[in-house]
Amino acid sequence: MTLTLLADRAADWARRPAIRGIVGVVLLKAGIIAFNFALIFLAARLLGAHDFGTYSLLFSAAGLCCVAATFGQQMLVMRSWSEYGATRDAGLLKGALFFSTAVCGMGALLVGLGFVAVVGDVGSAVWPVAAYAVLLTLVLYTSHLVRSAVGVGRGDGYANIAASLPPVAFLAFCWWSGGRADLLWTFTFFAAGLAIALVVHMASMQRVLSARPGFGSAAPQLDLRSWAPRSWKLWLSSMLEAANQYLDVLLIGWLLSPSVAGAYFVTTRLANAFATASDALNMFSTRHIPDLHFRKDRAALASLLNSVAAMTALMIAVGLLGLVVGGRWLLAAFNPDYADYYQALIVLSVGTAAAAAAGPSASVLMLTGHEGRYLAIMALSIALRAAGFLALIPSFGLMGAVFATALSFTITAWLLAQSSRTLACMDCSVTRLAHPRTL
Repeated sequence: MTLTLLADRAADWARRPAIRGIVGVVLLKAGIIAFNFALIFLAARLLGAHDFGTYSLLFSAAGLCCVAATFGQQMLVMRSWSEYGATRDAGLLKGALFFSTAVCGMGALLVGLGFVAVVGDVGSAVWPVAAYAVLLTLVLYTSHLVRSAVGVGRGDGYANIAASLPPVAFLAFCWWSGGRADLLWTFTFFAAGLAIALVVHMASMQRVLSARPGFGSAAPQLDLRSWAPRSWKLWLSSMLEAANQYLDVLLIGWLLSPSVAGAYFVTTRLANAFATASDALNMFSTRHIPDLHFRKDRAALASLLNSVAAMTALMIAVGLLGLVVGGRWLLAAFNPDYADYYQALIVLSVGTAAAAAAGPSASVLMLTGHEGRYLAIMALSIALRAAGFLALIPSFGLMGAVFATALSFTITAWLLAQSSRTLACMDCSVTRLAHPRTL
């Protein structure tokens, strides 16, 4: 292949709307990653090993509980917006928004009360942690809605950056001034950032809905017979996905110690660079795949999936190389003692790379009516990892947990990709690059 032909191909790819959209989302996600890693770095440096371990446990518990508190509405509202928007059914769209918002609001109240009742051993930080949990639940829901209605930047960009910026600024000030950082003020600033994001989301949706023809005058229609069972499946699926993301830190904190859980938290966040990059592509994909699917635009859908697969493969290659070369230094930057976890980082990275290679297969299954298969796969994944933890951690410590996690990620990725191909008739994994003209 000549340099001229290669340049022409690169220019052709750069002109594709999907590629430009993906690049924009990846750049946005890169900024979010930078804020998140700055937050973890500063917290690990300033809070101390024990308090940072406690922070990791509270952060993971809040993430798990808040996904549970949405009762699947964050995915249902995305499907409803695309489905009823494609048919221009303003009554069902308004009813779906009322239903999902009411359910999620009830869940936010329950999770806040639960944190006040259960997490009392963190002293005066219990109220900021509870406020953080309530607001995280609401923002998790609104970010998915705004992503579908407005765009990824307004939905996920504001949510993630606004949530991280205040605590990063607080911890950076403590580092610069020599002041004392603690859990109370860290979670207070977290909650303040989420409150800002929630206001932006509500204002964005108010503008979108007021400009939507026929929406204001339409009488809301309820389809509880469809929404209730669909919510149940989506809730279980989201719960299992959240458990797959957060439960390992909680189990390690229980089986080993909060300090080791903090080290594992940092290691998984570095290894999850693949998952984070894949999440950027999924944010872009889930904005467009439901619309193309319900409009039956197979050509545009195939082009989108080709673009996502190519970008995913590139990110996996660059990410693996970066962690192999610089992983030890990155771990030591958070805490010099964490450099001993380099081997664990590499093993985890292999598993997270495999998970990223599945692409948006999980989202496709949920958004195309195959929640049951996704639910079964995630249940198997969590069972495999929990069994691996219980069997391997007593003998091999943290490395046992790492091996169990990597193995479960790999098996899950293969099952998700296969299911998306056979049930939704979409190959969303990087393997589609071998046959890019088919769904």
